Amino acid sequence: MRNVHRYLNWGSNSEIIKIIKNILEKFEIKYNYKENIGSAISTFNYQLEFYLYEDDKNFLFVKEALNNIGLKEQVVGSIYEKRDFENAEWFIVNTGSYQYPQPEDGYLETTFNTNNYCKHCGIGKVQDAPYRLKTEPKQLNNQFWGLYWEYEPIFVRQAAKNIFEKENIKEISFSKPFLHRKNIEVESLHQMHINTILENGFDNHNAKTITCKINNEEDCNKDKNVICCGRIKYHHPLVGGYVFNKDVFNPEIDIALTGEYFGSGSSANRLQIVSKKIKNLVEKNKLKGLQFIPVLHNRN
Repeated sequence: MRNVHRYLNWGSNSEIIKIIKNILEKFEIKYNYKENIGSAISTFNYQLEFYLYEDDKNFLFVKEALNNIGLKEQVVGSIYEKRDFENAEWFIVNTGSYQYPQPEDGYLETTFNTNNYCKHCGIGKVQDAPYRLKTEPKQLNNQFWGLYWEYEPIFVRQAAKNIFEKENIKEISFSKPFLHRKNIEVESLHQMHINTILENGFDNHNAKTITCKINNEEDCNKDKNVICCGRIKYHHPLVGGYVFNKDVFNPEIDIALTGEYFGSGSSANRLQIVSKKIKNLVEKNKLKGLQFIPVLHNRN
């Protein structure tokens, strides 16, 4: 894993741009540079983008030189290397987001039991009815498929369902989403339900903890008359990856949801975690639509 600092400079000062480029070229750092981008009314004439890696021998020198001219990084994050994937036994999976659940003005009540749901943090809803979609999914090459607004549900096409059933992947079940207006099942798609929830094991040393309370860590819930539930979730870590206690994983199970919730504002979802067996199965059969993030383990 490598920690990387992303810099993006917008401006119309050609002298500053020249100074930045001279610094980067001195230390042989690659950059992307464009002139006259954006709309006709934009006041910015230049865009300069580049990345600094903390394991580069010149990292501190370059960072100090950039600080001296007032240039700060936009984002600091971590990127995974080949060995991270090779060494991992478990992976967080993400699907592409292709469609909004329907009806847009009330899909929560249509799809979930909300008796224990908190609208301020997003925790507590329990699916008890099929998702209702606007149209048939059009991403025909993807065997895995996801929604906007909801990050937990994973939808699969028939080929992926057949492979998972043939390989006896435990702790999953399937149901059909509905086309909302026609009130009929979507024939080409299945929702894959993950039936195991892990014990809490997330190491939050590199992730912000968010409490559902008045004036919380995100500076939300200003109204003192708001009733907050007091539950906790986490921001997704940008640096250092997702670290979990290895003891919470059962080698007899290949897919599970985290006990913890992740998100910001009123969004909260559990992460979907799969074993290396499923990753290998997806890659062997060239099933498209899943992205894998290695799970790291603490040393306790």
